[in-house]
Amino acid sequence: MPDSEHTPTHVLTAEAVRWGIETLASQRLHPTFVMYLHLRKQQRAGKLGEASASSDELLALIRMPGNPTKPYYFPLIDRGKRKPGELLPSFWRAENIPGSWSPGSIFRLKGGGWMGLSTGGYTLPVDHVDRALRELLYETPVSALALGAYFLRNDGFIISGAPAPTDLIAAFRLRFDYPDDAEEEFETLFKTDVPASVNFEWFAQSDFSVTHTS
Repeated sequence: MPDSEHTPTHVLTAEAVRWGIETLASQRLHPTFVMYLHLRKQQRAGKLGEASASSDELLALIRMPGNPTKPYYFPLIDRGKRKPGELLPSFWRAENIPGSWSPGSIFRLKGGGWMGLSTGGYTLPVDHVDRALRELLYETPVSALALGAYFLRNDGFIISGAPAPTDLIAAFRLRFDYPDDAEEEFETLFKTDVPASVNFEWFAQSDFSVTHTS
């Protein structure tokens, strides 16, 4: 199980991260779902009023080196045709993503507009889980394993025993605050299927030079 109190023992492999990207890219997902995850976590911590689309915690989830003009890499898309395994150039995003997720911008969205207030600031209605499933996931739960593989790609993990994909799912739940008392929410929005067989290892031994621990 993941543990945040000690030195990391493992990191994700590049192959696991790519699998996560390809899996997310194959499903229709509203781009603001990541903002929803951030706002929900802030709300559970009693800090929704402090939420910001410029939060480093949020932007670190999608910040990726490799493009000199577009610093963010974002495989959650809801438009265009997809081919299995295809990594689209449109996954790279420019610096204006925080502006796209500001309260005013979100308020004007056709899907997810309920997260922003016309007067500024963010909000999550009582039925936000059902709305997220309907408008952000298009009625299809998303893989918690794939989200973990992408969003936690820079993290270190404390794993006792042989590492397994279930450790990554547990780390995703920890990072986005889905403990046992949020089980109904979690089961509504996420699926926990693990591939029967893959030709790569999910984890590698850590060299301790990681950004976070999960």
